[in-house]
Amino acid sequence: MSYQALYRKYRPLDFDSVVGQDAIVKTLKNQIVSGNISHAYLFSGTHGTGKTTVAKIFARAVNCPNELDGNPCNECDVCKAAMDDADYNILELDAASNGNVEKVRQITESMQYAPINGEKYKVYIIDEAHALTGFSKEAFLKSLEEPPEYVIYILATTDPNKLPETILSRCQKYNFRRINIETIVACLKTICDKEDISIDDDALYFVSEKSNGSMRDAISMLDRCRSYTKDKLTRDNIVDILGIVDDDVFAELLNYVNENKVEMACDIVARAIDNGKDIDKFTSDFIWYIRNVLISQNITKPIESLNITKVSFDKMKKESAKVAKETLIYYIEELSKALSVMRYDENRRVILETTLIRLANPETNYTESSVLARIKELENIKSSHTYVKVDDDQDKTSRKSIDEKANDEIMELSLNKLTYDEINLVIESWDTIKSPLNLVVKQALARADLIPGSEKEPGVVQVLLPTTYYDILRGQIEIIENNLSTKTREVLEREVVYKIIDKSKTKYAEKITFRLEDYNDKIQGITIGVEDD
Repeated sequence: MSYQALYRKYRPLDFDSVVGQDAIVKTLKNQIVSGNISHAYLFSGTHGTGKTTVAKIFARAVNCPNELDGNPCNECDVCKAAMDDADYNILELDAASNGNVEKVRQITESMQYAPINGEKYKVYIIDEAHALTGFSKEAFLKSLEEPPEYVIYILATTDPNKLPETILSRCQKYNFRRINIETIVACLKTICDKEDISIDDDALYFVSEKSNGSMRDAISMLDRCRSYTKDKLTRDNIVDILGIVDDDVFAELLNYVNENKVEMACDIVARAIDNGKDIDKFTSDFIWYIRNVLISQNITKPIESLNITKVSFDKMKKESAKVAKETLIYYIEELSKALSVMRYDENRRVILETTLIRLANPETNYTESSVLARIKELENIKSSHTYVKVDDDQDKTSRKSIDEKANDEIMELSLNKLTYDEINLVIESWDTIKSPLNLVVKQALARADLIPGSEKEPGVVQVLLPTTYYDILRGQIEIIENNLSTKTREVLEREVVYKIIDKSKTKYAEKITFRLEDYNDKIQGITIGVEDD
């Protein structure tokens, strides 16, 4: 006998063997037992979740003379004929390849004749029903409206939204869920025991995770790997055989992009291509990985929508702490755009590498998403430090920055009163000082008043923002202050602390009497003022 694929060999033959769809199975069995059978069913869900399998079991069960508790016996002539595809009362149509109007008309004509061989029903299973053409849908609707009492239609589809509402409303709808990892692992272990396949648990969980809830895909992957070695199959074996990119690779790529390590990021892409990975699939899988990291950032335990193992979830949770939510969203948006372009362009590698370089250097992009991502990254940098005031003497105020990751590295900031020459330097160098900031912040600062070195806070430069801009930047105030101080340190070679204030809510707003008119033109509309004693 010729070799039979594992997914066909272990396809369930009765409802009790179907896994992961308990509610659907129970409902259909009860209908068969009670005789309350509808004339049309719609089975929808992702591929490999059991839609066609359940349809075939149902088709046998409704005609089986020895039906027991809703299950077909699979021993009688009716069941055997159906399993051998020789039952003329069960007609299967693959709409993806035979969905034209002529085929539908053949169904319409054949349903006029009653079932043969003494069977109760004629069952029409239409797979990939969404692929029916426009005219064939109209022709099918006519037969669906008032079919003979002995006709049952079962429509299986992965995309029910492509079917007209007139068809959907005439069907009982059943949504087949993705099968969870634990259920797939248990099924694969049973098959491995029967087939004498040696495989470790880590590899089984990896296959189950990568099947994305499809039992058929999981069994097919296991089938491809079984002949690789006589020794025990491992996770590394599975990765090599199936050409799957491990999540550890995507974790590295995400970190390299986030840390602006362009060369290393491009090296991962080069290795993926050398190993025969499809660029489109690689990009799509990377987007999906980032999506999982984003979701794991906001939950405390694995959920069904992730469909990953606890080990993978813990890794993603750890990675999610390194990248801001806004940054992850920005990455997903830009990579999705690149993927759309790649599908119509031959230079796929160039598009992916260019996109990764742009993501690693967000200053090259001034889109709203990019600006928000950059602001959030600066916030994360700021939040990783704790600032504590230190009493020195009456003429000096000090701060020390304690890095949470290296508490022994302490930097004291001497905040002497700014001299007039230093005020001039701040004013003259203002464009340079604010240069690292994004476009939105620059626009806000262009409408700010500066008060350098007041008597009460001699080392602090007050930045008075109009209320509108202050409200826009409220969540990033500390980051902007820190960034201005860092750049000023480079220019003046001394520490300057910036304090951004809502102009309408400070007493200084009414007390600016002296303005450095000479510098107004140089700073492009920024008004510099000092406090009136």
